[in-house]
Amino acid sequence: MAWFGGGRRRGAEAGDGDAALRRALHAVLDHDLAGAETILGDAVRHDSNEVDGYLALARILRQRGEIGRAIHLHQNLLLRRDLSPDARFLALLGLAEDFREGGFLRRAIATYEEVLARSPRDPRALGALVRLLVGAREPRRAIPLARRLARVEGNAARLLEAEVWIELADVERTEGHTQAARKALQRALHIDPGSVRAWIALGEVEAELGRAKDALAAWRRVPEVDRRAGSLVYARIAATFAALDRAREHEAWLRELLDADPEDPGARLALARAFAARGAIEEALAEVQGVLDREPSHLEAHAARGRILLGASRDGDVVKAHEALLDVLERERAAPPVRAGESLA
Repeated sequence: MAWFGGGRRRGAEAGDGDAALRRALHAVLDHDLAGAETILGDAVRHDSNEVDGYLALARILRQRGEIGRAIHLHQNLLLRRDLSPDARFLALLGLAEDFREGGFLRRAIATYEEVLARSPRDPRALGALVRLLVGAREPRRAIPLARRLARVEGNAARLLEAEVWIELADVERTEGHTQAARKALQRALHIDPGSVRAWIALGEVEAELGRAKDALAAWRRVPEVDRRAGSLVYARIAATFAALDRAREHEAWLRELLDADPEDPGARLALARAFAARGAIEEALAEVQGVLDREPSHLEAHAARGRILLGASRDGDVVKAHEALLDVLERERAAPPVRAGESLA
């Protein structure tokens, strides 16, 4: 574990410190952080040269939420002149993690940068600093670090780099640089073609640039990548098809989705709305009923049925649909929560 090995003592005295660290580890494994803190506190009071004990104690304090004490302990360690290079590095990394956990954004960023000045390829510091810079709305500074992390850790870190490019696109859009945002999103999708977030954002950027067909193409990729995310774009897709005077093509595309996955409720409700938009009320209601036959408590389907009936001025049926929706809501509210490991059977 990272607690150990930072500044071991030599000789017989090391035995007591090792025993304390073992007892503290057992306490942590037993989820007894308070007990681990007591053991380590006693160890470092008995021997102030027990550097591993200080490092472990600071980590325990951070895990217990006592960020101020952890910061103070790491800072005191860094003031010592007898600290080994390895122990000094671990203390500096621990201090950066204290600042991050405590929400001290700028101090955390500065300290992680100091960590990387000592160890430019440390994956913990690289990953943490990338996320902090994104949180600080500074993705431009995060890009080279994300690339470095990808070189260190491989494909797993490439997904983080893609996220940074998406964040950069958001910043570029905010600053009015729509073309730059488009390029950033294309970079993100080159790295991660399965990013729903990037495809949605690219569609928005293309629409801002007046490229309706390109926006449509981007948004249509979303349900292809993840059917569950289709509901995020179906309304935009419908509006864009309508603006391009291609409403029937919209219906055909939705039917293709349903041919591939007949149990996709999002696509079926989107098709129902497309039918309703051109006045095919019975066809629309049939699609909604198809969803409710599979999932009688599907709230979006109940709401869609009510809106379709309301738009068709079928007031009597609206009342019935409203009563059915209320029944579902009352059942949902009355149902007791199911705890993990229990069954409704």
